[in-house]
Amino acid sequence: MKCPKCGFDNPEDTLFCKKCDWRVDIPYVPERKTNASMYCAIALALGVIASALYFMKWYVFAAAVGAIGMVVGGYAINVPRLLNSDNKAVLVTIAGVGLILSMVGFMLGLYMAVL
Repeated sequence: MKCPKCGFDNPEDTLFCKKCDWRVDIPYVPERKTNASMYCAIALALGVIASALYFMKWYVFAAAVGAIGMVVGGYAINVPRLLNSDNKAVLVTIAGVGLILSMVGFMLGLYMAVL
């Protein structure tokens, strides 16, 4: 009997795989890992958009996109560390830059919209 997890060829009367100890009569569904780089890239993109909207003098939109970017950036800055990503220093830096740009776009956009 072939193991659904590792593919090891076990004898027919085996209940557990001899190689990985998986129960051979239960199908194996691998875990899906969250892609941390996607969240960090979205945080950076929102920060850049919020800052660009401020410089285009669309202050209300800069504040709105900056607020969304702060929420996403706050989440994205922790995702690489929680998922133990291989390149977590780079991803945390990218998310941090996006978070800072979002904060700048939000604060300046809100300040100019209120004025």
